[in-house]
Amino acid sequence: MDSVATAARLEWWANSQTCLAAFEVSLTIAVGAHGWRAAGQLTRTEEAPELAALCELDEAFDLRFPDGSTAVVLVTALAPTGSFTLTEP
Repeated sequence: MDSVATAARLEWWANSQTCLAAFEVSLTIAVGAHGWRAAGQLTRTEEAPELAALCELDEAFDLRFPDGSTAVVLVTALAPTGSFTLTEP
């Protein structure tokens, strides 16, 4: 299984023109025979309650990588410490 660790940003968009929140995160993404798995951590753990509140409304976020590319992901298993997992929608 190949893996990569990177910084990224989770963005929560109200519509195609309005980003309501963005969270800086560190991620470890592992790719294997059965797809990918990702585990992350908020850079600022004090933002965990805000992220949790948005996840209650909709778990779908845009994940923006340092090169500007994006992917739609679901934020799951959010812990009070700011750790989480990402899955495909």
